[in-house]
Amino acid sequence: MATTEPDDEAWRESRWPPVVALVAAVVLYATLPGSLILGGGWLRWIVPALEVILIIIALVPPVAESDRRRHIGVVLAALITLANASAIALLVNGVVTESGFEGRYLIVSALQVWITNVIIFAVWFWEIDGGGPRRRALSEATPHDFLFGQYQMAGPWTWRPTFPDYLYVSVTNSTSFAPADTLPLRHRVKALMASQALLSALVILIVAARAISILR
Repeated sequence: MATTEPDDEAWRESRWPPVVALVAAVVLYATLPGSLILGGGWLRWIVPALEVILIIIALVPPVAESDRRRHIGVVLAALITLANASAIALLVNGVVTESGFEGRYLIVSALQVWITNVIIFAVWFWEIDGGGPRRRALSEATPHDFLFGQYQMAGPWTWRPTFPDYLYVSVTNSTSFAPADTLPLRHRVKALMASQALLSALVILIVAARAISILR
Protein backbone atom coordinates (compact mmCIF):
# COMPACT_ATOMS: atom_id res chain seq x y z
CA MET A 1 0.00 0.00 0.00
CA ALA A 2 1.55 3.28 -1.12
CA THR A 3 1.97 5.80 1.65
CA THR A 4 3.72 8.72 -0.04
CA GLU A 5 4.11 10.50 -3.35
CA PRO A 6 6.73 9.46 -5.95
CA ASP A 7 9.05 12.35 -5.02
CA ASP A 8 9.06 11.46 -1.33
CA GLU A 9 12.40 11.44 0.49
CA ALA A 10 11.93 7.70 1.17
CA TRP A 11 13.15 7.00 -2.39
CA ARG A 12 16.88 6.63 -1.78
CA GLU A 13 18.12 3.43 -3.41
CA SER A 14 21.55 3.89 -4.98
CA ARG A 15 21.61 3.53 -8.75
CA TRP A 16 25.31 2.73 -8.98
CA PRO A 17 25.07 -1.07 -8.48
CA PRO A 18 22.74 -1.59 -11.49
CA VAL A 19 24.71 0.94 -13.55
CA VAL A 20 28.03 -0.83 -12.89
CA ALA A 21 26.42 -4.18 -13.74
CA LEU A 22 24.98 -2.80 -16.99
CA VAL A 23 28.32 -1.27 -17.99
CA ALA A 24 29.83 -4.75 -17.58
CA ALA A 25 27.03 -6.15 -19.77
CA VAL A 26 27.81 -3.55 -22.47
CA VAL A 27 31.49 -4.53 -22.52
CA LEU A 28 30.73 -8.25 -22.54
CA TYR A 29 28.24 -8.08 -25.41
CA ALA A 30 30.28 -5.61 -27.46
CA THR A 31 33.30 -7.94 -27.34
CA LEU A 32 31.40 -11.07 -28.38
CA PRO A 33 32.70 -12.73 -31.56
CA GLY A 34 30.82 -11.65 -34.70
CA SER A 35 29.68 -15.23 -35.27
CA LEU A 36 27.53 -15.01 -32.13
CA ILE A 37 25.71 -11.84 -33.18
CA LEU A 38 22.52 -12.58 -35.10
CA GLY A 39 22.89 -10.83 -38.45
CA GLY A 40 26.43 -9.66 -37.70
CA GLY A 41 27.86 -6.42 -39.08
CA TRP A 42 26.45 -3.18 -37.68
CA LEU A 43 23.71 -5.16 -35.89
CA ARG A 44 26.26 -6.06 -33.20
CA TRP A 45 25.99 -2.49 -31.87
CA ILE A 46 22.21 -2.53 -31.39
CA VAL A 47 22.26 -4.38 -28.06
CA PRO A 48 25.13 -2.32 -26.57
CA ALA A 49 23.16 0.80 -27.63
CA LEU A 50 20.04 -0.54 -25.88
CA GLU A 51 22.13 -1.24 -22.79
CA VAL A 52 23.51 2.31 -22.82
CA ILE A 53 19.93 3.63 -22.99
CA LEU A 54 19.06 1.37 -20.05
CA ILE A 55 22.02 2.84 -18.13
CA ILE A 56 20.77 6.37 -18.84
CA ILE A 57 17.29 5.40 -17.64
CA ALA A 58 18.78 3.85 -14.51
CA LEU A 59 20.54 7.14 -13.77
CA VAL A 60 17.31 9.15 -13.90
CA PRO A 61 17.17 11.21 -10.67
CA PRO A 62 14.84 9.79 -7.99
CA VAL A 63 12.40 12.70 -8.25
CA ALA A 64 11.92 11.86 -11.94
CA GLU A 65 11.03 8.22 -11.29
CA SER A 66 7.87 7.13 -13.09
CA ASP A 67 5.99 4.05 -14.24
CA ARG A 68 6.76 5.03 -17.85
CA ARG A 69 10.51 4.94 -17.14
CA ARG A 70 10.09 1.54 -15.54
CA HIS A 71 8.09 0.19 -18.49
CA ILE A 72 10.77 1.37 -20.91
CA GLY A 73 13.39 -0.34 -18.76
CA VAL A 74 11.43 -3.61 -18.79
CA VAL A 75 11.02 -3.49 -22.60
CA LEU A 76 14.75 -2.84 -23.08
CA ALA A 77 15.60 -5.71 -20.71
CA ALA A 78 13.31 -7.98 -22.75
CA LEU A 79 15.01 -7.02 -26.03
CA ILE A 80 18.47 -7.56 -24.55
CA THR A 81 17.35 -10.92 -23.15
CA LEU A 82 16.18 -12.03 -26.61
CA ALA A 83 19.45 -10.91 -28.21
CA ASN A 84 21.52 -12.73 -25.60
CA ALA A 85 19.33 -15.84 -26.00
CA SER A 86 20.07 -15.75 -29.75
CA ALA A 87 23.80 -15.57 -28.97
CA ILE A 88 23.42 -18.62 -26.72
CA ALA A 89 21.53 -20.44 -29.49
CA LEU A 90 24.26 -19.63 -32.03
CA LEU A 91 26.91 -20.79 -29.56
CA VAL A 92 25.13 -24.08 -28.95
CA ASN A 93 24.61 -24.53 -32.70
CA GLY A 94 28.32 -23.97 -33.23
CA VAL A 95 29.10 -26.70 -30.69
CA VAL A 96 26.62 -29.18 -32.16
CA THR A 97 27.80 -28.60 -35.74
CA GLU A 98 31.47 -28.32 -34.66
CA SER A 99 31.90 -25.18 -36.76
CA GLY A 100 35.47 -24.40 -35.83
CA PHE A 101 35.06 -23.63 -32.13
CA GLU A 102 38.32 -23.82 -30.20
CA GLY A 103 38.43 -24.62 -26.50
CA ARG A 104 39.51 -21.23 -25.14
CA TYR A 105 37.33 -19.34 -27.60
CA LEU A 106 34.35 -21.42 -26.53
CA ILE A 107 34.94 -20.98 -22.81
CA VAL A 108 35.41 -17.20 -23.03
CA SER A 109 32.33 -16.78 -25.23
CA ALA A 110 30.26 -18.99 -22.93
CA LEU A 111 31.31 -16.93 -19.91
CA GLN A 112 30.41 -13.70 -21.71
CA VAL A 113 26.85 -14.76 -22.57
CA TRP A 114 26.36 -16.42 -19.18
CA ILE A 115 27.39 -13.33 -17.20
CA THR A 116 25.28 -11.12 -19.48
CA ASN A 117 22.36 -13.44 -18.80
CA VAL A 118 22.89 -13.06 -15.03
CA ILE A 119 23.01 -9.26 -15.22
CA ILE A 120 19.97 -8.82 -17.46
CA PHE A 121 17.76 -11.12 -15.40
CA ALA A 122 18.86 -9.27 -12.26
CA VAL A 123 17.57 -6.11 -13.95
CA TRP A 124 14.32 -7.94 -14.75
CA PHE A 125 13.84 -8.97 -11.12
CA TRP A 126 14.77 -5.49 -9.83
CA GLU A 127 12.30 -3.75 -12.13
CA ILE A 128 9.40 -6.19 -11.67
CA ASP A 129 9.36 -7.04 -7.96
CA GLY A 130 6.61 -5.07 -6.26
CA GLY A 131 6.26 -2.65 -9.17
CA GLY A 132 9.92 -1.63 -9.31
CA PRO A 133 12.38 0.13 -6.97
CA ARG A 134 10.31 3.30 -6.63
CA ARG A 135 7.11 1.53 -5.57
CA ARG A 136 9.00 -0.75 -3.18
CA ALA A 137 10.63 2.25 -1.51
CA LEU A 138 7.34 4.09 -1.11
CA SER A 139 5.22 1.18 0.07
CA GLU A 140 5.01 -0.94 3.18
CA ALA A 141 8.01 -3.21 3.76
CA THR A 142 6.55 -6.60 2.87
CA PRO A 143 7.14 -9.47 0.39
CA HIS A 144 5.92 -8.78 -3.15
CA ASP A 145 7.03 -11.05 -6.01
CA PHE A 146 9.91 -12.58 -4.02
CA LEU A 147 10.07 -13.93 -0.50
CA PHE A 148 13.52 -12.93 0.73
CA GLY A 149 15.05 -14.53 3.79
CA GLN A 150 14.78 -11.26 5.73
CA TYR A 151 10.99 -11.44 5.48
CA GLN A 152 11.00 -14.84 7.14
CA MET A 153 12.32 -13.28 10.34
CA ALA A 154 10.08 -11.86 13.02
CA GLY A 155 8.54 -8.47 12.17
CA PRO A 156 7.99 -5.60 12.07
CA TRP A 157 10.01 -5.34 8.85
CA THR A 158 11.86 -2.24 7.73
CA TRP A 159 14.30 -3.90 5.29
CA ARG A 160 13.74 -3.60 1.54
CA PRO A 161 15.65 -5.42 -1.24
CA THR A 162 17.98 -3.46 -3.52
CA PHE A 163 19.75 -4.36 -6.76
CA PRO A 164 22.55 -6.47 -5.17
CA ASP A 165 19.86 -8.71 -3.64
CA TYR A 166 18.36 -9.37 -7.08
CA LEU A 167 21.81 -9.91 -8.57
CA TYR A 168 22.41 -12.57 -5.93
CA VAL A 169 19.08 -14.24 -6.79
CA SER A 170 20.07 -14.19 -10.46
CA VAL A 171 23.49 -15.73 -9.78
CA THR A 172 22.09 -18.55 -7.62
CA ASN A 173 19.31 -19.30 -10.10
CA SER A 174 21.88 -19.45 -12.93
CA THR A 175 24.18 -21.84 -11.09
CA SER A 176 21.80 -24.13 -9.22
CA PHE A 177 18.84 -23.80 -11.64
CA ALA A 178 16.60 -23.33 -8.59
CA PRO A 179 15.88 -20.70 -5.91
CA ALA A 180 18.34 -20.56 -3.01
CA ASP A 181 17.07 -18.64 0.03
CA THR A 182 14.69 -16.44 -1.98
CA LEU A 183 11.44 -17.91 -3.27
CA PRO A 184 9.39 -16.65 -6.25
CA LEU A 185 5.79 -15.96 -5.23
CA ARG A 186 4.10 -14.99 -8.48
CA HIS A 187 3.76 -16.73 -11.83
CA ARG A 188 5.57 -14.00 -13.76
CA VAL A 189 8.78 -14.28 -11.74
CA LYS A 190 8.55 -18.07 -11.76
CA ALA A 191 8.39 -17.92 -15.56
CA LEU A 192 11.38 -15.55 -15.64
CA MET A 193 13.42 -17.75 -13.32
CA ALA A 194 12.54 -20.85 -15.35
CA SER A 195 13.62 -19.11 -18.58
CA GLN A 196 16.88 -17.99 -17.01
CA ALA A 197 17.62 -21.48 -15.67
CA LEU A 198 17.02 -23.03 -19.11
CA LEU A 199 19.34 -20.55 -20.84
CA SER A 200 21.98 -21.05 -18.18
CA ALA A 201 21.67 -24.83 -18.49
CA LEU A 202 22.34 -24.58 -22.23
CA VAL A 203 25.58 -22.73 -21.55
CA ILE A 204 26.82 -24.70 -18.55
CA LEU A 205 25.68 -28.23 -19.38
CA ILE A 206 26.17 -28.24 -23.16
CA VAL A 207 28.72 -25.59 -24.11
CA ALA A 208 31.01 -25.93 -21.09
CA ALA A 209 30.98 -29.73 -21.33
CA ARG A 210 31.98 -29.53 -25.00
CA ALA A 211 34.73 -27.02 -24.24
CA ILE A 212 36.24 -29.31 -21.61
CA SER A 213 36.23 -32.22 -24.05
CA ILE A 214 37.98 -30.06 -26.68
CA LEU A 215 40.69 -29.00 -24.20
CA ARG A 216 41.36 -32.65 -23.45
